[in-house]
Amino acid sequence: MFENIKNIVNSSKKGKKIMAAVMAAGLFMGLVAVPAETVRAEEVPFVDISTNLISLSPQAEEVTMNVAARNMPEGTELAFSVADGNICSVEWTELDSKGYTRLLYKRGAALGETLVTVFVKDNPAVASQIMVTNKDAADSYVYEGDGNQNIHGLNMPPVPYDVHVVSTDADGYFGLLYTNAAGESKVLVNKVGAYEGSTTIAKGTNATSLQILATGHWQIVMTPVLQFTTMTQSGAGNFVSGRFKGDDGTHDVYCANWAEKGNYIVWLYDLNDDKRLLLANGAGTYGKKRKNVYLNESHSYYLSVQSEGNWLVEFSQE
Repeated sequence: MFENIKNIVNSSKKGKKIMAAVMAAGLFMGLVAVPAETVRAEEVPFVDISTNLISLSPQAEEVTMNVAARNMPEGTELAFSVADGNICSVEWTELDSKGYTRLLYKRGAALGETLVTVFVKDNPAVASQIMVTNKDAADSYVYEGDGNQNIHGLNMPPVPYDVHVVSTDADGYFGLLYTNAAGESKVLVNKVGAYEGSTTIAKGTNATSLQILATGHWQIVMTPVLQFTTMTQSGAGNFVSGRFKGDDGTHDVYCANWAEKGNYIVWLYDLNDDKRLLLANGAGTYGKKRKNVYLNESHSYYLSVQSEGNWLVEFSQE
């Protein structure tokens, strides 16, 4: 999946970037440990929450989060209050598979934002607050920075995301690692040199984290795939399409790539079944048909393309 450390080091033109590139390769290969977050002093009681921001929308009408009383006697009871019950309602729900106490947030009738406070029932001063927003569409996320950065506690609605990355360091490195609430990780970007392109998170989850390893300036824009488009697509470089409806037809899908180097990979994602189909997998110049691709008329789909040049994905009816 990745170039080895030697190749990365050899491709770096500036000595100050070599160590960052080596660390990036080592991290994604499991060789470098990520510094742990600051640990609270054991004697200080606090209400532990899995996130301090909840985003509700038509694409995420309910969201759960974990809560716990830390450094307090076993059996300590927690309670909560909601500043504006028109924006969201909150209730306790069943324990998760690891035994954590959980709160369920449900979308209300009013748009806007409100504060939810989770506190110790017998000591309300020990509390944590969560900002809850209720919007008319799923959130987009924009991050910008320089060098390494960790982003934790994203509660992404369960919809696919177009992750568009711009990294400007022509002689450096950029890596982006995504981890969901279940601890499953996926490398979204692993590039030497300046880079701009899109990749996808097939389904957002609660408690998402992003790990960025970079030697220069970067920007990440994550946009939900909500807009509708046509089946046939063309473009240049890495790309994530909008969604399109199936037509109850069986198609031949012609995939072409005019780049002389680099991988050419095309995935068709089914939003209703949480499945994906590989339409093309090659390197350099490419031109092949994937036959008998059925598109259910009750399902929506989208494409993710990896390429280093111009490409085409064309659907034709059999």
